[in-house]
Amino acid sequence: MPNRFKLGPLDIEVPVDPKKEIMSETDASGVIIYANENFVELSGYPEEELVGKPHSVVRHPDMPKTVFRLLWNALKAGKSYKAIVKNRRKDGKYYWVYSEYKPLYNQKKEIRGYRSNRRPVPKKAIESVETLYKKLIDLEKTKSEKDAEMFLELKLHNDGYHDYAEFVEDLYNKKLKGLFGFLGKLFG
Repeated sequence: MPNRFKLGPLDIEVPVDPKKEIMSETDASGVIIYANENFVELSGYPEEELVGKPHSVVRHPDMPKTVFRLLWNALKAGKSYKAIVKNRRKDGKYYWVYSEYKPLYNQKKEIRGYRSNRRPVPKKAIESVETLYKKLIDLEKTKSEKDAEMFLELKLHNDGYHDYAEFVEDLYNKKLKGLFGFLGKLFG
């Protein structure tokens, strides 16, 4: 009899190798149609358990639904999107990635699917979004997903951002520049 037990999240982070390109593609419904070997390796799933499954198979419960709703709204409108994402591996461990999503088109200029490229995230950037994500999840549970989305929009507006993707890109670039600036001073 097959084991249908799914391991819950473990508080063990798996590092993301900055030298490896991590990429996947989905159809227009978010079902994985391609995962490169680095994504397969990082996810801990065999390729045959990824392809044909919704991309949410790697979604960690620490990720607010609000972030994914904004992501899907942007992608379905034909826009690219960026997010810092905590994913869960098959073994329950997790990893953080800076993800860039973009729509893919067929010859009729219709969206046929989406591609995501991922890279490691500096620890300081993770610390910044973890606090925000905890607040969003709390609002989703205690109030509503709409309340969480309104909170996020208001926070971003008050912080001078047009949207979440702009915030994430700025956060990622600032933390990354800070890291390289520090390393340059240390080894320069």
